Amino acid sequence: ASHLTSASLATLLAGIATVLFASAVDGVGKQDAPKHLHFYMHDAYTGPKPTTVLIVNGTGQPLKGSGGGARFGDTVVMDDRLTEGPTLASRVVGRAQGFYVTASQGDPAMLLAMNVLLEDGPYNGSSLTVMGCNNIAMPERELAVVGGTGVFRMATGYVLWKTASWTGRNAVLELDAFVYVSPAAAGA
Repeated sequence: ASHLTSASLATLLAGIATVLFASAVDGVGKQDAPKHLHFYMHDAYTGPKPTTVLIVNGTGQPLKGSGGGARFGDTVVMDDRLTEGPTLASRVVGRAQGFYVTASQGDPAMLLAMNVLLEDGPYNGSSLTVMGCNNIAMPERELAVVGGTGVFRMATGYVLWKTASWTGRNAVLELDAFVYVSPAAAGA
């Protein structure tokens, strides 16, 4: 019978630890090509069934470019319809539920946090969590995908956000989401 020396035991344990660590992180950091989702968000303050409601009136100065309608500190909650096309008659693919706060004392920029709940198609039952700065004065904004559920568990990525139309206080926003999912998370 051979005896293990302290040095050979340490080498063996270090080798085992290396193999275990390597197998634990296999797939972490690896990502497939991004999944691209495209839809329109209907943000309606007015009409018979508003989907956006001001819940806190900001006390700051009116924001430039807002026509005096938005103030620093305004807080809005939303449950907006997501559709395939820019009209309300388009096929509904989900909901955008969350809130935004006018968080700038100058530009009409908002801190936005929302869950994109997908209700149709191959991602039915999955969701994305989106957060970031929505400066409505910019033609295109970029917000971060910071998580998700279902097919999009532990997702990362970004959403390119454009105002497709704006009538009074109602807006239609075009969203292009580019979503990365780790194979390790997707298979969990």
